[in-house]
Amino acid sequence: MNGKTIRTFLGANTPNGFFSYYEPFIEGKKAYIIKGGPGTGKSSFMKKVAAEAVNRNYFTEYAYCSSDYESLDGVFVPDLNLILADGTPPHILEPAVPGVLGGIINLSGFWNEKKLEASAEDILDLKKRISASFARCYSYLSAAGSIREDISVTTSEHLQKEKADRYIKNLCAKNFPKKQDQKAVIQKRFLSAFTEDGIVCFKDTIYTLCDRVLVLRDDWFISGYFIEKILEKAAESCREVYVFYSPFDPATPEHIAIPEIGLAVVTSSKTQTFRPEKTKGINLNRFIDDDIYFSAKRLAFAKKVMAMCIEEACAALKAEKAYHDDLEEFYIAAMDFEQENDLAEKTIETLLLPKEKETRR
Repeated sequence: MNGKTIRTFLGANTPNGFFSYYEPFIEGKKAYIIKGGPGTGKSSFMKKVAAEAVNRNYFTEYAYCSSDYESLDGVFVPDLNLILADGTPPHILEPAVPGVLGGIINLSGFWNEKKLEASAEDILDLKKRISASFARCYSYLSAAGSIREDISVTTSEHLQKEKADRYIKNLCAKNFPKKQDQKAVIQKRFLSAFTEDGIVCFKDTIYTLCDRVLVLRDDWFISGYFIEKILEKAAESCREVYVFYSPFDPATPEHIAIPEIGLAVVTSSKTQTFRPEKTKGINLNRFIDDDIYFSAKRLAFAKKVMAMCIEEACAALKAEKAYHDDLEEFYIAAMDFEQENDLAEKTIETLLLPKEKETRR
């Protein structure tokens, strides 16, 4: 572990709409679910708690919003089994056992309802524009996803699986300890997301969790085959594995990190690359037979169209973000943030115990 914080996404805009790993994130943990409208300070509230947790030497995970990657959607302090999470759409959450495993923090009590009612027409109009922008985003992501699936089907036919399996077997034998009785705890996250600024990847998280990084250089969308098999072996040998799934397909692992042995295996492509001075790489082209080049022209065209669809999807998210910012202004003008700040201070003192020395996970 090379730091006290990591950044992740818990949800993602995908070709099939919004997908969330929030439910497994809060399961079995002391989860405080924050309720309130846009602009009511949910993210700022969580940032204050997270900053104080770090100040008290707790390892802290910052989970960001995929539609606004500078805004927090969740905070996790493992040593305290403590989570704060935004429980508003599109990820509606409730504490499993209120009062026993967390509860609800309601910020709507700090707004002036009459001020909001006076702006009802504008607020409703902005909500419609936001919904339309998301619909447009998902249309383009769906198109991009279909093209990517077509590419994957073609390339999988040319994958030399026996050769790949030998490589995977040797890699696992060299790096993983003997099997243990209990399978690993799988921490499901996204490392990257489609955003208003294109594809954003929190690569720093990998280097915080692990000292050694094996990069799978992937031009053909085949890394999932390798990482799924490596993950299977890691789950048999290690206590905890971070699995970062693809926003194109939330069932397909894109990266894994195993802090226990200090090893990460990540996918590198044109949209997300890892700095070479801290990585060891292998080009997955070596596992593709030469016959794929008979399809090279079609695949190159498909990749170009897919990239254009992603660009349009992200443009729709940029429009959504602008509308959302305008919507927040109405709520900001109606909020009593002084009272909310008092609640944040009380929450910090209630939930965070003083810690005298740094905790190593």
